[in-house]
Amino acid sequence: MPYDLFGEIPVLEDEVYQWVAAVAPRWLHPESAYLRYVRSWDVPAKIRAAKAAGTFHQTIEKPSTQWHARLALSAVL
Repeated sequence: MPYDLFGEIPVLEDEVYQWVAAVAPRWLHPESAYLRYVRSWDVPAKIRAAKAAGTFHQTIEKPSTQWHARLALSAVL
C-alpha cells in the first residue's frame, strides 16, 4: 500500500480529476461545480479508501456511461 512518510495514503490532484472524470463526468465543468463536487462528496477520502481496498485503478479505468446521449435521445422521443 502506498503510504507517505506520515503513514497516510497520498492523493494527488490528478487522481482527484481522474476519479471525477470516471465517476461523475458531468461535474467536470464549470470549475466551480467540480470544486463543489469534490468538497461535498469528500472525493479525497473516497480515493484513499479505494487505494486501501486496491480498487482505485479499476475505478478510474471504468468507461463512463454516455449520459448525454441518453438525455438527447429522451428529448427527441
